[in-house]
Amino acid sequence: LNTVKEIYLPLNIHVRLVGLKFWSNRDLINVTFSADDTMDSFGEWRVSDLLNRKRHDYVQLLTNITLDFNSLGMAFIDGMCKPYRSVGLIREDTIFRTAVIMAHEMGHSLGMQHDRGLCNCASYTCIMSAAIHRQPTKVFSSCSYDDYEKYLLKYKPKCILDPPLRKDIASPPVCGNKIWEEGEECDCGSPEDCQNPCCDAETCELYPAAVCEDGPCCDKCKFKTAGTECRPASDECDVAEHCTGQSGDCPRNEFQRNGQPCLNNLGYCYNGDCPIMTNQCISLFGSRTTVAEDSCFQENLKGSKHGYCAKENGRKIPCAPQDVKCGRLYCLDNSTEEDPCKMHYLDADQHKGMVEPGTKCEDGKVCINRKCVDVNTAY
Repeated sequence: LNTVKEIYLPLNIHVRLVGLKFWSNRDLINVTFSADDTMDSFGEWRVSDLLNRKRHDYVQLLTNITLDFNSLGMAFIDGMCKPYRSVGLIREDTIFRTAVIMAHEMGHSLGMQHDRGLCNCASYTCIMSAAIHRQPTKVFSSCSYDDYEKYLLKYKPKCILDPPLRKDIASPPVCGNKIWEEGEECDCGSPEDCQNPCCDAETCELYPAAVCEDGPCCDKCKFKTAGTECRPASDECDVAEHCTGQSGDCPRNEFQRNGQPCLNNLGYCYNGDCPIMTNQCISLFGSRTTVAEDSCFQENLKGSKHGYCAKENGRKIPCAPQDVKCGRLYCLDNSTEEDPCKMHYLDADQHKGMVEPGTKCEDGKVCINRKCVDVNTAY
């Protein structure tokens, strides 16, 4: 993981381990040679189990099972912060190669495509190369930087803006690594690098007159006044956070309650977002797209690759009649009349194009676990 951290620092991404789980007795999902099926099961497990137990942004499954097509890993493009899609699958290799594969798959989740054409980096091969070199590199290409910037601008992911609390970081403290970890009062890097007047770089302890090192609620080694806003609300499903007067950190990012009406009652808040089908269609097909007629969603009754609610051992499960708007999303492209029931489907990313969790499916109802349920009891 230290290698993954090092790889991502030039992108100003700080990777923190908040949990490590060994499935010693049995696998908690059906792990098979099919990367697609395993990823689907892993995403479902994340939503139904892990998200309820441990706050995190992203999770990867490491396995020694040989995957189909001799794949070394898999991730969903743009999947970061999406409930079912913020997952990765890694085929274990040597320690260093495994770290590079982990970084590669996380790159896909952050919007990075495979390197192509004129992509270049300060090495003979780059992290997002389609095939791993026998001596892999630790640098991203110019294209990866561009892809990541476009991802941030398009999706504005919230989860990666909320750093974990020190007590939630699972790795032991290492003084001098510029990571403020449990057991340290501060960490400004090595004595040669440290430029912070509040922190003793030799001991990772605060100087006697200081009560904090830095952070949104720390100013000149002192706590900011309680009530000072440190993180404004980003939209109507978010809430502003304020300094407590007892810490240099801004409190954990909190949101409006799930089920709170939003966008003039077009949707309901879900984990800080307001997921509505119209915006999901625009994200998939462009600004001239809207939601298709109700009749299009009847396709979800068939249990085909173009219409279903769930997957089980690779088999598409049809939606129940009351749940058709919680399966695959159907859109209408107003720029053409060729396809009144437009849908998005990729074998490599079958969750993309499904109606997102928390989306309004009827008045007073939302999609949870691919079912249209009462918003008052959904959460």
